Amino acid sequence: RPCCSSCASCSTRRSSTSVSHSEGAMSGQVIATLDTGTLAFHDAQLDYYGKRAAAACGAPVQPDDSKGLPEGDYTIYIWDITDGQQKLTGQLKGHEGPVWKVSWAHPKFGSLLASCGYDMKVIIWKEVGNQWQRAFVDSSHSASVNDVEFCPWEHGCRVACASSDGTVSVLTYIPTEARWNRSVFQAHSCGAQSVSWAPAMGQQRDHAPAVRLATGGCDNSVCIWKCDGEIWSQESPALLPAHTDWVRKVAWRPDGTSTVASGSWDKTVVVWKQEMEGQPWRQVAKITVAGRVEGLAWSVTGSLLGVSFDDGETILYKETDDGRFEEVGKCGEQGYTETVKPPGGSPAAFNVAGAPPPAAAAFGAPQEQQQANAELAAQQQSVLESFGMM
Repeated sequence: RPCCSSCASCSTRRSSTSVSHSEGAMSGQVIATLDTGTLAFHDAQLDYYGKRAAAACGAPVQPDDSKGLPEGDYTIYIWDITDGQQKLTGQLKGHEGPVWKVSWAHPKFGSLLASCGYDMKVIIWKEVGNQWQRAFVDSSHSASVNDVEFCPWEHGCRVACASSDGTVSVLTYIPTEARWNRSVFQAHSCGAQSVSWAPAMGQQRDHAPAVRLATGGCDNSVCIWKCDGEIWSQESPALLPAHTDWVRKVAWRPDGTSTVASGSWDKTVVVWKQEMEGQPWRQVAKITVAGRVEGLAWSVTGSLLGVSFDDGETILYKETDDGRFEEVGKCGEQGYTETVKPPGGSPAAFNVAGAPPPAAAAFGAPQEQQQANAELAAQQQSVLESFGMM
């Protein structure tokens, strides 16, 4: 998983989890590597302060193919990683199948963690007196729950969940009644894979910030949803088709702009932008990558986009001044590697059509460029002669 809540990159593969940091022009560095033994982890997230890491466990790295469901303890592990230490502080047991995702709530609501898994459950965990307990369990979905994410604190204590049954559920804690309320809507006919909350920006003095969600699914589509009076509806006009395979991850840029990135098994990442709420979304960049995309995340400031793949590698991209995205580094089990720019140029960058940048295209047509230069020189000479300057 790339780029967690404190501008970190978590790469989860095989039996280790590495956490790296990259900011601005600084070189990235690995700040922690967590040994997970023989178990595979599907997700890892840092808490709000970047002091604790929670990892979702699935199954052994080499499962027994003779069994229907790979054996595993399906535990969520929590480590304290402050001051360079790697201290295991919690083991959360409650799922009956692989755990796909975890998400920390804002500390305003205490130590809360949400998890989802193959067992069709969503579990809200709460830390009380250094001990973790199940605060709420939702078993309403009829298929695997593939993603879970807490919303910005301005919207209250809510968590969105995407399921293979095609629906997205939103669990909202009502403090006056000390209970969790559940709302659900049909999102993707073939199954929902990912959810991402819009940052709470642009609110008016007398109005609460808009509550919006981005989702991606097995129907190869990306959808934007808005909540009005606890009723969810899809924004119109819908985003145009851009992917040819499952959309495994969507990520809303946290910089105050209406910008969403979507990553697909078709080996592309598309960046969408909306100038104003209610206007059409447009595709502003398309990045072609080497593998099937499994994870996406923006850094805290929105300056970096992390893209992770099924082989455990994460690539970091940075937007250039002209709106293209160029590779700036890679993170994997071996650590962080900064991408070296070629002499006289930049690393591979991609524009709206996924084509090479304009400068590269110009070098690909030297004869046309030479002809244009010759015509310009002739025009300049004609102007000078008319003024008697030649």
